[in-house]
Amino acid sequence: MDIKLPQRILDFVSDLPYEVDEFGMSDSEVRIYDKYVLKIQRKSEETDNEYEISSFLKDKISIPSILCYEVVGDIAFTLMTKVSEKMLCDDEYINNSQFIIKQVSEAIKNLSSVDITNCPCEKSRLKNRLKVAEYNVKNGLVDLEKSEEGTFGPDGFKDPEELLNWLISNQPEEDLVLTHGDLSLPNIFIKNDKISSFIDIGKMGPADRWQDIAIAIRSITHNFDGSYTGGKRIMDFDPKMFLDELGIEMDEQKYRYYILLDELF
Repeated sequence: MDIKLPQRILDFVSDLPYEVDEFGMSDSEVRIYDKYVLKIQRKSEETDNEYEISSFLKDKISIPSILCYEVVGDIAFTLMTKVSEKMLCDDEYINNSQFIIKQVSEAIKNLSSVDITNCPCEKSRLKNRLKVAEYNVKNGLVDLEKSEEGTFGPDGFKDPEELLNWLISNQPEEDLVLTHGDLSLPNIFIKNDKISSFIDIGKMGPADRWQDIAIAIRSITHNFDGSYTGGKRIMDFDPKMFLDELGIEMDEQKYRYYILLDELF
């Protein structure tokens, strides 16, 4: 992306070398410096929320520190400290199924233990996420190719609009805790066999606990069945293994709801 950086960003990175880790969209990118990460993307609910929630979470959980957040026109520049540890889906851990299940359950426990009484961020609440989902549907931003098998088609929903209408009509009561919003293995970092940090916190905030549980189950499932590992199958994963670690029972209705909700993002 050939774009002029705001002066406040330049004050940090100036002429420092970097590598580019491209986003899925051509007008967005992530620049990886030695000590920093710079996200350049269209301003959105998520870019604003990432900045706002990071202030609330200071000293509560480990996340990258946002050093500067600048918006120029419709472009948001988010400069943060770089996390140098390894993702939970790294080759070092991926074959250790028990370790991964344990760490993801610890991630949920750590997040849900944070007191959200005075949390100022509401963008993560279901009513607000449905508004963003509606925007995505109306503006053709739903990527059908990335949807779960069966979500759309003969045995599923006709199209994203039909799914949206179903989600609006079937909203579950929220059991609010602090959630990551996209609790997949690449967003959990490990150091010395313990969780060291969470990244990509644009969806983080108060939401139903099944927002994280559902996405976590899907992430573990697809990492273990080879979908995310180039076809390398690790094991047949039974979600009960994960739920037993959490000490809860499966809630089929909420699990399905939050998986379907994520299809519109």
